[in-house]
Amino acid sequence: MTLPPLWLAAAALVLGLIVLLVTLSLHRGVKRAQLTRERWFQTQLERLEREHRGLESALAGFGRHIDQIDERVETLGERITQLNARIDAVAADDDQPGFGHALRLASQGRVSVDELIEDFGLSESEARLLMQVNRPEEDRRFSP
Repeated sequence: MTLPPLWLAAAALVLGLIVLLVTLSLHRGVKRAQLTRERWFQTQLERLEREHRGLESALAGFGRHIDQIDERVETLGERITQLNARIDAVAADDDQPGFGHALRLASQGRVSVDELIEDFGLSESEARLLMQVNRPEEDRRFSP
Protein backbone atom coordinates (compact mmCIF):
# COMPACT_ATOMS: atom_id res chain seq x y z
CA MET A 1 0.00 0.00 0.00
CA THR A 2 1.45 3.28 -1.09
CA LEU A 3 0.31 6.61 0.07
CA PRO A 4 -0.51 9.20 -2.47
CA PRO A 5 1.85 12.16 -2.50
CA LEU A 6 -0.92 14.44 -1.27
CA TRP A 7 -1.28 12.47 1.97
CA LEU A 8 2.44 12.43 2.34
CA ALA A 9 2.61 16.21 1.96
CA ALA A 10 -0.26 16.67 4.45
CA ALA A 11 1.46 14.40 6.97
CA ALA A 12 4.71 16.33 6.53
CA LEU A 13 2.83 19.60 6.98
CA VAL A 14 1.12 18.36 10.16
CA LEU A 15 4.44 17.07 11.48
CA GLY A 16 6.07 20.40 10.65
CA LEU A 17 3.28 22.28 12.46
CA ILE A 18 3.68 20.06 15.52
CA VAL A 19 7.44 20.66 15.53
CA LEU A 20 6.82 24.39 15.12
CA LEU A 21 4.32 24.45 18.03
CA VAL A 22 6.69 22.49 20.28
CA THR A 23 9.55 24.81 19.34
CA LEU A 24 7.42 27.91 20.07
CA SER A 25 6.34 26.44 23.40
CA LEU A 26 9.95 25.70 24.34
CA HIS A 27 11.00 29.17 23.22
CA ARG A 28 8.28 30.75 25.43
CA GLY A 29 9.44 28.64 28.37
CA VAL A 30 13.03 29.71 27.85
CA LYS A 31 11.94 33.36 27.57
CA ARG A 32 9.92 33.08 30.81
CA ALA A 33 12.85 31.48 32.59
CA GLN A 34 15.14 34.21 31.29
CA LEU A 35 12.75 36.94 32.48
CA THR A 36 12.48 35.25 35.87
CA ARG A 37 16.27 35.14 36.16
CA GLU A 38 16.55 38.77 35.07
CA ARG A 39 13.97 39.83 37.71
CA TRP A 40 15.83 37.81 40.38
CA PHE A 41 19.15 39.38 39.41
CA GLN A 42 17.57 42.85 39.40
CA THR A 43 16.12 42.25 42.87
CA GLN A 44 19.51 41.06 44.14
CA LEU A 45 21.23 44.07 42.59
CA GLU A 46 18.75 46.45 44.25
CA ARG A 47 19.24 44.70 47.62
CA LEU A 48 23.02 44.98 47.29
CA GLU A 49 22.74 48.67 46.37
CA ARG A 50 20.59 49.32 49.48
CA GLU A 51 23.08 47.47 51.67
CA HIS A 52 25.94 49.41 50.08
CA ARG A 53 24.21 52.73 50.80
CA GLY A 54 23.59 51.62 54.39
CA LEU A 55 27.24 50.67 54.83
CA GLU A 56 28.39 53.97 53.37
CA SER A 57 26.11 55.84 55.77
CA ALA A 58 27.34 53.81 58.75
CA LEU A 59 30.95 54.37 57.71
CA ALA A 60 30.39 58.12 57.45
CA GLY A 61 28.81 58.15 60.92
CA PHE A 62 31.70 56.11 62.28
CA GLY A 63 34.16 58.59 60.76
CA ARG A 64 32.35 61.50 62.42
CA HIS A 65 32.40 59.64 65.73
CA ILE A 66 36.16 59.01 65.43
CA ASP A 67 36.69 62.72 64.65
CA GLN A 68 34.76 63.66 67.79
CA ILE A 69 36.85 61.25 69.86
CA ASP A 70 40.05 62.69 68.39
CA GLU A 71 38.91 66.22 69.28
CA ARG A 72 38.02 65.12 72.81
CA VAL A 73 41.40 63.41 73.29
CA GLU A 74 43.18 66.52 72.05
CA THR A 75 41.15 68.74 74.41
CA LEU A 76 41.84 66.44 77.35
CA GLY A 77 45.54 66.39 76.51
CA GLU A 78 45.62 70.18 76.50
CA ARG A 79 43.77 70.30 79.83
CA ILE A 80 46.21 67.83 81.39
CA THR A 81 49.13 69.92 80.16
CA GLN A 82 47.56 73.06 81.64
CA LEU A 83 46.86 71.33 84.96
CA ASN A 84 50.39 69.98 85.16
CA ALA A 85 51.76 73.46 84.48
CA ARG A 86 49.55 74.93 87.20
CA ILE A 87 50.60 72.24 89.66
CA ASP A 88 54.26 72.80 88.83
CA ALA A 89 53.80 76.55 89.29
CA VAL A 90 52.07 76.10 92.62
CA ALA A 91 54.65 73.57 93.80
CA ALA A 92 57.45 75.97 92.94
CA ASP A 93 55.79 78.85 94.79
CA ASP A 94 57.66 79.46 98.06
CA ASP A 95 54.71 81.39 99.58
CA GLN A 96 52.80 78.15 100.18
CA PRO A 97 55.26 75.53 101.41
CA GLY A 98 52.35 73.50 102.83
CA PHE A 99 50.86 72.94 99.39
CA GLY A 100 54.23 71.87 98.00
CA HIS A 101 54.50 69.36 100.82
CA ALA A 102 50.95 68.15 100.13
CA LEU A 103 51.84 67.80 96.45
CA ARG A 104 54.92 65.72 97.26
CA LEU A 105 52.97 63.46 99.63
CA ALA A 106 50.18 63.01 97.05
CA SER A 107 52.66 62.16 94.30
CA GLN A 108 54.25 59.55 96.58
CA GLY A 109 50.85 58.12 97.45
CA ARG A 110 51.43 58.74 101.16
CA VAL A 111 48.34 60.84 101.86
CA SER A 112 44.56 60.48 101.47
CA VAL A 113 41.99 63.00 100.30
CA ASP A 114 40.72 63.47 103.85
CA GLU A 115 44.26 64.13 105.12
CA LEU A 116 44.81 66.74 102.42
CA ILE A 117 41.62 68.48 103.49
CA GLU A 118 42.31 68.34 107.22
CA ASP A 119 46.10 68.79 107.35
CA PHE A 120 46.67 71.22 104.48
CA GLY A 121 43.40 73.15 104.36
CA LEU A 122 42.53 72.20 100.77
CA SER A 123 38.95 72.08 99.55
CA GLU A 124 37.57 68.65 98.73
CA SER A 125 37.69 69.32 94.98
CA GLU A 126 41.32 70.54 95.22
CA ALA A 127 42.30 67.46 97.22
CA ARG A 128 40.57 65.09 94.78
CA LEU A 129 42.17 66.84 91.81
CA LEU A 130 45.60 66.65 93.43
CA MET A 131 45.14 62.93 94.07
CA GLN A 132 43.78 62.32 90.56
CA VAL A 133 46.63 64.11 88.81
CA ASN A 134 49.30 62.46 90.93
CA ARG A 135 48.09 58.88 90.67
CA PRO A 136 50.55 56.43 89.13
CA GLU A 137 50.27 56.17 85.33
CA GLU A 138 48.90 52.58 85.47
CA ASP A 139 45.94 53.68 87.61
CA ARG A 140 45.07 56.55 85.24
CA ARG A 141 44.62 54.28 82.24
CA PHE A 142 41.82 52.35 83.89
CA SER A 143 39.87 55.18 85.50
CA PRO A 144 37.00 57.05 83.86
